[in-house]
Amino acid sequence: MSCVRRLSLAGIVLACSMGLHATPAQSTPSTAGSTGSTAATMQTTPAPPPASSAQPAPGSDEAELWYAMERAETELKRSPLLVRDPALNAYVRDVACKVAGDQCPNIRVYIMDVPQFNASMAPNGMLVLWSGALLRMRDEAELAFVLGHETGHFTARHSLQQWRKLKTASAWMSVFQIVAYGAGAGGVAQLGTLAGAAALFKYSRDMEREADRLGFASVVAHGWAPQAGADLWARMWREEQTRKYDRPLQIFSTHPASQERLDDIKAAAATIADPPTDFGRERYRAAVHPLLVKLLDEELAQRRYAGSILVISELLDDAPAEDKGLLTFYLGEAYRRRGLGDDRKKASTYYAQAIALPGAPPAAWREVGLARRNAGDLTGARSALQRYLADAPAAEDAAFIRRDLDTLGETP
Repeated sequence: MSCVRRLSLAGIVLACSMGLHATPAQSTPSTAGSTGSTAATMQTTPAPPPASSAQPAPGSDEAELWYAMERAETELKRSPLLVRDPALNAYVRDVACKVAGDQCPNIRVYIMDVPQFNASMAPNGMLVLWSGALLRMRDEAELAFVLGHETGHFTARHSLQQWRKLKTASAWMSVFQIVAYGAGAGGVAQLGTLAGAAALFKYSRDMEREADRLGFASVVAHGWAPQAGADLWARMWREEQTRKYDRPLQIFSTHPASQERLDDIKAAAATIADPPTDFGRERYRAAVHPLLVKLLDEELAQRRYAGSILVISELLDDAPAEDKGLLTFYLGEAYRRRGLGDDRKKASTYYAQAIALPGAPPAAWREVGLARRNAGDLTGARSALQRYLADAPAAEDAAFIRRDLDTLGETP
């Protein structure tokens, strides 16, 4: 199945998924049936990527890029930030493999324990997904949209095209040094070098549209709901608006953050007649939920509370009943840790709500107890703190809570 490039996203998806032919205002001829020169065709239609076991020709410009990326991948495999959970890795790789199609054997997935939303695809088949993305996604369809977009860049060989442009502009050594000489840094520093290289490889709008088109077509072909991409991108755009005085989200360092792109994705979904409806929420929850507490703790540890409050609030709105107590507690934690204006009062309100909901963690009872103590409700404080110790007898702060109970006196 062939598609004409440089169409609007909606037109391309329609032509690919429905087997129709569209006539764009501006299009680049495909190899098949093209009357253009061979040289022009080679510039706009890269050859398929080599198999994972095959290296580029020695001395080629692609070999230069592979050398840098393979060094980075070797270090990535040893990184303490690499998530090694077998079940989670198997799940994410399975989704990536489906959207990658024939390119599946060439792709290797690495989940990194970094509490921000980011995903990137290297030209040698290294696909990196940060754990913050897993917190922000709602379902398997959204995961497929992100991975499909990245594998779309790989299939179209966008990073190699950008590499060649950078070399022409004498900027290639900056990229090479960032990645090749950043190898060995380890941990967050190494991920920073990769992110820096990715920023230099920032794709053009046409490339982003092509990657969207390739990924979107694969998502729909596998039966996932096409609106998932727009749902996810809209939430990420809202989160970006909370960062007035902070650096942009990592995902927007390499992907354009615009209402226009969101409109493109929505328009693409709207073109699908009788669209698939599989969001895969239960499958996604089964794979990611065991990490939810860790992901929430790491989210708050960033101390970017405006964004975290939005993220957790929206998670709470969409959560199943059994997660409401946990997320309400963490929303209270976000307000308590920020500590601006009436944030402490808001935190106490959320803690009180949390203990009345399913899934509230023991720590919610502790915070309710401390709030009641501070408000002079000693009887209520004793009750809540005793409940905390009953639910978490081996808690690290258990000795301190017992001391607080001693100062409150015996229960009448």
